[in-house]
Amino acid sequence: MLVYLKPLSIFPELHSDTLFGAITYAVSELYPELVADMINAFKEEPPFVLSSTFPFVFKQNINVRFYPKIITKKSSKDESVIIDSQDFKDFKDVEYLEEQLFFELINGNLTESDILKDFKSYNVINKILLLKDEIDIDVAIGKSIIPNNSVNRLTNKTDGIFYTSGNEYKNIGLFFLIEFFDENYIPIVKAALRFLRDRGFGKDISNGKGQFDYEIDEEFSIDDLYTSNNLDYFVTLSRFIPKIEDLEKINEYSSYEIGSKRGKSPSNEIRKQIRFFKEGSIFPNYKKYYGQLIKSGKDSPAVEYGFAFPIKCIGNKED
Repeated sequence: MLVYLKPLSIFPELHSDTLFGAITYAVSELYPELVADMINAFKEEPPFVLSSTFPFVFKQNINVRFYPKIITKKSSKDESVIIDSQDFKDFKDVEYLEEQLFFELINGNLTESDILKDFKSYNVINKILLLKDEIDIDVAIGKSIIPNNSVNRLTNKTDGIFYTSGNEYKNIGLFFLIEFFDENYIPIVKAALRFLRDRGFGKDISNGKGQFDYEIDEEFSIDDLYTSNNLDYFVTLSRFIPKIEDLEKINEYSSYEIGSKRGKSPSNEIRKQIRFFKEGSIFPNYKKYYGQLIKSGKDSPAVEYGFAFPIKCIGNKED
């Protein structure tokens, strides 16, 4: 299932862990009797997995989607080809790839070297790489820092100013993917999305931030975008917290980047640091799911979502 989010105001970043947390919160409000069972289900076999959110633009009745730039090993330099240094810098700054380019890469029909050799035939807009002249509307994603007044509830007077941040979207939205292994959770997740649409995403909903509308495309299938049968690796579209047995499968042809986060509880307890593989990382031995949920914190424990959203891809053996 593919979900399109259309931000209507300042909107937070939504990686897979944040998105899962929001859905879990919505389920706890709507179906409090189901939350414990849902969390426990993930300890055995996840009833569903979801991706992080990525940009899309609406053009001529078609949603043009963009995926995270694939993390690959550096290709050996071809001395017969001169790559413009500015092109290399511009490509290095790219964060997202147009869907067609993304699947050409993971199917092995295109390499990063091919892109760099012919970089002038592509466009880069707001760190998004796309085919030349594919998007002819003004699109932008920008970080926004907003001052807010802090009001003392006892005196009803302003105590000072604090700042919140989020992203502003111009002619652009976000999408994410969900794969269900237990169809009983489809109506539950749909109800959670309706709840979040009415409430908003993030902590600053009282200031009008985090508002959005959404559409669901239940006909979308990743399988329709594969052109090769020789795909025994996977690229994750979510933050991935591996189990020990997952780490044992990593080999010399894997390529990845590691990120970390450290949350804070409502009681201001600093939770332990969580490390994860970033979106776009590549690993061997594709299967339906990898990863785990882990608990973080003692005073008010939180559940951190760390399941990979695996997309089949070709390995890095030629790099």
